[in-house]
Amino acid sequence: MTQDTSNSAKSPSTAAASTPTGDIVQVSTVGAVRYITLNRTEAYNSLNQELRLALIEAFRNAQKDSEELGSAVRAVVLRANGKAFCSGQDLKEQLRDTQNRTGMEKVVEEYNPMTELLAGISVPTIAAIQGPAAGAGWGLAMACDFRVMSTAASFKGAFTGVGLAADSGLSQTLVDCVGRAKALQLLLLDRKVPAEEAAELGLVEQLVEPADLEATVEKLANNFAAGPTAAYKEMKALVKNTAAISDAAAAEAEAQLRLFNTADHSEAVAAFLGKRPPQFKGE
Repeated sequence: MTQDTSNSAKSPSTAAASTPTGDIVQVSTVGAVRYITLNRTEAYNSLNQELRLALIEAFRNAQKDSEELGSAVRAVVLRANGKAFCSGQDLKEQLRDTQNRTGMEKVVEEYNPMTELLAGISVPTIAAIQGPAAGAGWGLAMACDFRVMSTAASFKGAFTGVGLAADSGLSQTLVDCVGRAKALQLLLLDRKVPAEEAAELGLVEQLVEPADLEATVEKLANNFAAGPTAAYKEMKALVKNTAAISDAAAAEAEAQLRLFNTADHSEAVAAFLGKRPPQFKGE
């Protein structure tokens, strides 16, 4: 599910350790920076099962390759090809699951491990957000330590709009960043947060023009890769509460299970795919 495009000219100690099994996620290592790139561009990098499993594999390999002192990976960049960073859950898959009463285990078995593995990578992680990040796509960005955002990008919860609660640990990572009251407003109102507002709220560390995103992220990642990695790891372990993110993800899974078969959720998904406003009944 992941494609390793590491530079073959690099020594074995700096080559990416992941095994190439497809191209829905592209994995490469440049110097000591691991790049993980979402590449489901035809579907705006929406998360179907194939992409979720590919990201789990990529995040697990990144953590494994960053564990030892002097390891090949000393910083990780999560980025995406195409117009969108990640549009969240694949709603066509969600509609099939809702109609067939299947897929209820995917939050526990796929979304939660995906988030926990990303949040648990011991070296600094950077999300390069070139386009819209919605739902679990926003959750993935927030699970990273740093976010560099293009002025063409935006955030959106997209959970209540389809009759669901947050997932991917967003109910915790968003609170950690902007506080409980503001996080609740953003998630309940479910409006698009433009890049400029995201920067004002402190959701991103840097806001740049689209043409400058790649170079800005590369410079930040290389600075980390050349820095005191052992100190970064210890500092990250002290400050980032990964246990709280995991606990939030578990609570989110329980909420999603309660909401999965509600009439409002079924109506929201059908309305989205039918390109019409949903008619919620509070059921």
